[in-house]
Amino acid sequence: MIQEEFLHKLKEHWIKNDIPNISFTNARFLRDLIKIKQVKNMLEIWTANWFSTINFSFELKNTGWKITTIEFSPNSYNEALKNFKEAEVDEIINPILWNALDIIPTLKEKYDFVFIDGMKKRSKDFLELIWDKVEKDWIIIIDDVIKFKEKMQSLYNFLEEQKINYNVIPIDPDDWIIMIIK
Repeated sequence: MIQEEFLHKLKEHWIKNDIPNISFTNARFLRDLIKIKQVKNMLEIWTANWFSTINFSFELKNTGWKITTIEFSPNSYNEALKNFKEAEVDEIINPILWNALDIIPTLKEKYDFVFIDGMKKRSKDFLELIWDKVEKDWIIIIDDVIKFKEKMQSLYNFLEEQKINYNVIPIDPDDWIIMIIK
């Protein structure tokens, strides 16, 4: 399958260049969730070479829906544009080169699935900013919540203070996620 070959090529690149990305196991779980939930409009906050965006877009392309993804690094952004085109998913991706903390308040759309994989110490801020930009019956996924728990303490405090129900899911040994469904 061409999609899987492309994803393996990206994986080789990020391993060779020490670029962090979600694992294939994590990507498969999230793709299945996107499919089951029948996601229509997705928001992603930060990725490295956009391995996750391309994974998600393969599911969204099958349903005719779209993903908006935000990146702050011009180098990563330009690499992503090339990867989107090569993966033939560029028509369903709205890539934004900007600081997520500044651009999220300006977004006018509502989302039914949000994937937060940005600066870990700002996870709480990302969550607060997207809270009013999600549809009813939405899903929010926050990545790397055990590996970087010490950097995310404000997120855990916020979840407890606001009494937000969440689950910590061990997708694979070093890449757990928080899932919030409302």
